[in-house]
Amino acid sequence: MDLSQGDAIRLGSNDAKVLFTETQIQDRVAAVGASLSQKLQGECPIFIGILHGAVVFLSDLVRHFSGQHEIDFLKVSRYSPYHADPSEIRVVLDLRQSVRDRCVVVVEGIRAHGAKIEYIDRFLRLHDARRIEYCAMIVPSSANLAVPIHESGFSIDREFVVGYGMDFSEQYRNLSFISAIQLADPPTRIKGSLMKSMEPPETSACCARRGAARDPSSAAARS
Repeated sequence: MDLSQGDAIRLGSNDAKVLFTETQIQDRVAAVGASLSQKLQGECPIFIGILHGAVVFLSDLVRHFSGQHEIDFLKVSRYSPYHADPSEIRVVLDLRQSVRDRCVVVVEGIRAHGAKIEYIDRFLRLHDARRIEYCAMIVPSSANLAVPIHESGFSIDREFVVGYGMDFSEQYRNLSFISAIQLADPPTRIKGSLMKSMEPPETSACCARRGAARDPSSAAARS
């Protein structure tokens, strides 16, 4: 399908609009890769993809990085999506290798407005990463910028976007373009998560209170 920026399309039962075409995306990824190649000369960085939205971006980005590098993945999540406490975060999938005294490039599909990125930053610093570069494909106007973004693809307003690794209910990650989708049945957004409106069961609150340690310092540091 030959699409142009601004084209109206249908994604399932939802209306959508093309925000960024495949060509625009690949041009930006190439520019970001070239910038990182120059900035990180002499380094062998670990590119850390934040699951799952960064997978496609990471795959393309490393192809445009001219130096030696390694790849790893990290996934964090709240203990309970029913509670807005930003400290209710845990590591779901840990890194396979040590970041001690290493340069790392954190690759995000979209910089959300919640506190997960602050947790990730503390996590990496507590594990003694020497240098951290943050790279996000999409930066919404509501993005949490408490942790600086060093390289980015595109800025948007407050659209809900899918494609190029970003999803709605695990759909549309495979689109080669990025689209703003108008949901026919809008979900309730709770600190970055998408859920149908419902009252939390009592067990969820109870489990959240009984959860394991809520700070990245509780994770065992690697040597």
